[in-house]
Amino acid sequence: MEIEFIYSIIGTPLGYVMWVLYLMVQNFGVAVILLTLIVKVASFPLNIKQQRNMALSQLFMPRVQEIQRKYKNNQAKMQEEMAKLQKEGYNPMGGCGPMLLVMLILFGVMDVVYKPMSHLERLDSESIAVIKEIGKQTEYTSVMLGSSDDKELFLEYYENRENSEKAANIMTVTDENPRLEDGEFFPAEVTREEREKYSKFIEENAEFLGSNTSRLSGAVRSALRAVGPKYTGFQGELNALQAFNNSEPSFSTPEISTQSIEKLKTLQKNMVFLGLDLSGTPRLRFEPLIIIPIFALIFSFLQMRITQTIQAKSQPAATMAQPPAMKAMIYLMPLFSLYISFVVPAGAGFYWGISYLFGIAQALVMNKFWPNEKLREEALAAKKAKIIESEPVAKVVDVDDEGNETVKERKLSELSTKEQKEYERKKLEDARREDALKYGDIADD
Repeated sequence: MEIEFIYSIIGTPLGYVMWVLYLMVQNFGVAVILLTLIVKVASFPLNIKQQRNMALSQLFMPRVQEIQRKYKNNQAKMQEEMAKLQKEGYNPMGGCGPMLLVMLILFGVMDVVYKPMSHLERLDSESIAVIKEIGKQTEYTSVMLGSSDDKELFLEYYENRENSEKAANIMTVTDENPRLEDGEFFPAEVTREEREKYSKFIEENAEFLGSNTSRLSGAVRSALRAVGPKYTGFQGELNALQAFNNSEPSFSTPEISTQSIEKLKTLQKNMVFLGLDLSGTPRLRFEPLIIIPIFALIFSFLQMRITQTIQAKSQPAATMAQPPAMKAMIYLMPLFSLYISFVVPAGAGFYWGISYLFGIAQALVMNKFWPNEKLREEALAAKKAKIIESEPVAKVVDVDDEGNETVKERKLSELSTKEQKEYERKKLEDARREDALKYGDIADD
């Protein structure tokens, strides 16, 4: 429930952006591409800042390593010294911003993909509730009628439903009644009449029909157990849309307005991009949607590879010093992208892959116009400026030819050796005087 709340919090404002883009182009896939482009352009300054922070962090690395070595057995002192470095400009978390932004946008895109009726076609909540209920009834019926052997057994069970003992003997596994063999089934297209006739009975008996004692095949029993929960979570809209795609005649009912049906047809058409239904979820089998995970895997690997190549050329020493875990990221992140693309709808996986594609273009542009050498020089200049800015200021008395005294404030580095010694002497005297006032004669000792 918490993750659904996060999706909805981010998805609500993002949904308006996606809605405007969707209205402009009338295609979900194109809208995702435009959204990703907008996000990348808007986050470009953030990426430059990230690269500058990373360049600045590299300047601090010798001191960071020295502190870690020197105070490895004294965590309190280590934290104290690291805090001093952070005051000078060191920011160990400076490179996390863009990755966090990509993840947040992904959450929002997932909310839009899971709720296309709400975000893209702007159907009201009452209409969506009715569509989801019809979708659930349709899927129950579709699963049960999708396999010829299971359908035949169910119809016999249904015809004898008034005789509970006979019905139970028909459907329950016994020595005389073995279970049907497992096999792949394809959900049947359901008419309105079939849904109205069978869905209520199937739903009421779903627990028994999907149990281990049922004679139905394993695939059908598993599918029946999954139907109910699919329509109670935040994926209900997407599942109802899939049911509409599979069995449009089942939704031709007075319970759903003609306007809502037209919006579902529009959504059904506009969720398809280059022949791929982005409302579906890829499966590990040879089918068109398998392209989406492969797409995300390839461009994720390319981005990681290109980024590391650029870094190796500009910072060979830092690259060689990277721990093995960092070097392994070039393989782990693409595998993570592959996994994500198989567990979320294709629309979210498509955004994931497009983000990597634009990320490659962004990395090449930054390397061309904002190379690491340039950013390192800017970071070094900024570091020096911050040191000078935080440098102590001394009050110095200047005496002109006529003997007039003028008190001026000057940076410590601007003072002569004699003036610096005088500044330190006065500073020590002031400290002793303050101690004397605080502690009395003990300070003299």
